[in-house]
Amino acid sequence: MRFGRSWHRSLTWCFAILVVIAVVCIEYINSLQHQYVKQKEQESVREELSVIRSRLESLIVSDIYLVNSLPVVVATNGSFSNSYWHSVASGILTRSSHINSIFLAPDDVIEYVYPEEYQEFIGKNFRDKSEVWSSVQQAKLAGETRISDSIVMPNGEDGLVARVPIFMDPPFNQRYWGSASVVISLDSLLKDAGVHQFADLYHVAITAKDSQQNPDELIYGEHRALKNAITTESVHFPYGNWTISASTEQDLLEQTNWFQLHSARLIGYSSLLLLCAAYFTVYRLYHQANQRSLHDELTGLPNRRYFMFTLKRQFAMAQRSESKERFALLNIDLDKFKDINDFYGHDAGDKVLQVVGTRIQRALRGSDIVARVGGDEFLVLLPRVMDENNAASIVSSVFNHVCKDPIAYDHYQIKLQASIGYAMYQSGMESVEDILKSADSTMYQDKLREKS
Repeated sequence: MRFGRSWHRSLTWCFAILVVIAVVCIEYINSLQHQYVKQKEQESVREELSVIRSRLESLIVSDIYLVNSLPVVVATNGSFSNSYWHSVASGILTRSSHINSIFLAPDDVIEYVYPEEYQEFIGKNFRDKSEVWSSVQQAKLAGETRISDSIVMPNGEDGLVARVPIFMDPPFNQRYWGSASVVISLDSLLKDAGVHQFADLYHVAITAKDSQQNPDELIYGEHRALKNAITTESVHFPYGNWTISASTEQDLLEQTNWFQLHSARLIGYSSLLLLCAAYFTVYRLYHQANQRSLHDELTGLPNRRYFMFTLKRQFAMAQRSESKERFALLNIDLDKFKDINDFYGHDAGDKVLQVVGTRIQRALRGSDIVARVGGDEFLVLLPRVMDENNAASIVSSVFNHVCKDPIAYDHYQIKLQASIGYAMYQSGMESVEDILKSADSTMYQDKLREKS
């Protein structure tokens, strides 16, 4: 029998519900933290991409600014020698880190090239290739430099071609002289802008926009970077517009520090674990204290509190069954126990009580309950005993187990005598006090018989 079982169960259920709520809250906070970390990572990528965009705009504008000096040179000189051309072209390439070559084409036929390794292109007519001629015409109609084509340079690198229309009467632009084509090394441009370093971490794609021929022309990267892009940036410059996109095959959270990503769970579950440990420690201590309050520390048997609770429950069951559920109560008292303590010492008395408790248990059925309720007094509850013959048989068995063999203590043999009284439950009994008094009375009658 355990006291307060329902109270303990309710408390345990409440604590279990609290744990479930705590787990839900921890997971919810962890989800919010993941969203926050992911958002911060996206903002970080967006900031890096924004810096790259600014660098690209700055570098392209800087290169085009140098290229725009060519119309001025042509307009002021008309015609010039190869040495003068080499001087002008080398100056432009020296001041730019990205311009690879320059082609000057009076009436759109290439006549001047720099560096000289491109001499094979002299005499080429832009009208012979429709795509080239279309881009030259677009620059002419716009009256300004336009980055129109992407090509593969002889060294295998990708390049961008800027078409520069040249007029002899700027700013009226009525007398068309021809054009200049400037090849910009895309690899060098993107490297200086930090795209290559950024591409080590993410998939990057650069596409050209606002182009009549190829509105979605891929300039750099792979098409997969355009799918599920984390962020995009528009690169604006006076001569065209690009879109730069960044994506990743991995979740952004996988690139985050593990402890930062799971800090909510670490803190939450650590706290919850400590709370659970504290709860079970307190519960265990309470349970142990409760057990000690219900059991005799010397013999380990139930004490009076435990026994009275069980007896009252058994009595109530018998009353409800209208005498169909009967039971008996034994009252056992050791004779001359005080003499044992006085002669052999209290340690001997303690051993006697322990041995007597064990012997009584051996004499009983598994359903019977024995308790030490006083110094040398024991009570036994015998459920489902229907008549006095059964009770008398159990009394005889208990007496034999307790008193038949002496108890060895040091070199002494301590003989025991016990007085045992019993009482059967009767329908006329109104409370447990009635059956206790009846068993106590028969025990004293047995004690008097022993003395006589």
